[in-house]
Amino acid sequence: MCGTSVDALDVAYVSIWSFDGQIKIELNNFEMFPIETNLREKIFKSFKDDISSRFLCSLNFEIANFYAKCINQFIKKHKIDKKDVNFIASHGQTIYHLIDPSENETKSTMQLGDISVIAQKTQITTIGDFRPADMANGGQGAPLVTIFDWEICKDPNKVNLLQNIGGISNVTVLNHNFEDVFAFDNGPGNVLIDYAAQILFNKPYDAGGEFASSGTVQNEIINYLLNDPYYKIKPPKSTGREKYTKAFIKKLIADFPNYNKYDLIRSLTYFTALAIANSYKDFVFKKDKKYQVFISGGGGHNKVLMKHLQDLIPDVKVNLIDELGINSDAKEAMAFAILGYLTYSKKSSNVPSATGAKRPAILGKIAPY
Repeated sequence: MCGTSVDALDVAYVSIWSFDGQIKIELNNFEMFPIETNLREKIFKSFKDDISSRFLCSLNFEIANFYAKCINQFIKKHKIDKKDVNFIASHGQTIYHLIDPSENETKSTMQLGDISVIAQKTQITTIGDFRPADMANGGQGAPLVTIFDWEICKDPNKVNLLQNIGGISNVTVLNHNFEDVFAFDNGPGNVLIDYAAQILFNKPYDAGGEFASSGTVQNEIINYLLNDPYYKIKPPKSTGREKYTKAFIKKLIADFPNYNKYDLIRSLTYFTALAIANSYKDFVFKKDKKYQVFISGGGGHNKVLMKHLQDLIPDVKVNLIDELGINSDAKEAMAFAILGYLTYSKKSSNVPSATGAKRPAILGKIAPY
């Protein structure tokens, strides 16, 4: 699994089984492989509109080769017998997620990292390209981890909010009946903070919120960022990195020249938490229910972001998902392993109430070995 932050490839070796109609998963090994600098630069280059088909063609295989190399290293390091591995589930690298097409476009999504290349290079059947089947049925192709959240993290006494903060932030609302479960993208996760760290501090990200901790939240910047109709759209809804670009941050910096770089990154950090908290208040919280929030993804390591989120919803406890016995860094990789398992078992894995699809669908493609 490599998300919209494009910082590392998450590789998880898991055991999955079904007991009494419920899926169980156990994490055996987990490792994060930093994306090689040259490859990372190419991936970010691919987000631009003027990129060539030749470039994308090559990048598709280059990403797959990198994935396969990391998986083979992982297998060797952890002494895993390939005969014990039923399949690899690979999300791929999202290049573009087009859910609001213009008149001459079609709703679509593109993830690179060809699964046939991965299968042949690792000698293991590979499953991937999970999003298109949901979109073909009228869904937004996201969020897809809802089925994992329901199977593994539901609570009979409280409504658990499974909040992932990767490049984009997304939440699953685990109401007590499966038919009432829903999920959506809150807005930016680490993406705006990461871009600010790169532009203002020449660092890939704000480790632990160190830079933000030296700044002050500026309401003028917050009000500017809130002036986006996305935050008032009712779920199901999804967004992506194509909306929150480096050019967007460069313009923000140019529009607010009187604020220092620490105030800018602090304001972006606060806004990220505010967008999440506001989405709860607007679309999730009901007076007669008790809630608790569990955070996964890289945003959970940003202490300033976490404190802002807790302060914005003081009556709801904000925890790392580790409190549920799930590795917060490994959670997304584990979730896509579940999706792969359901595809392998010829079972549907999208949740229409989360994605807006017309019907359940078996997701993904299988590249046999």
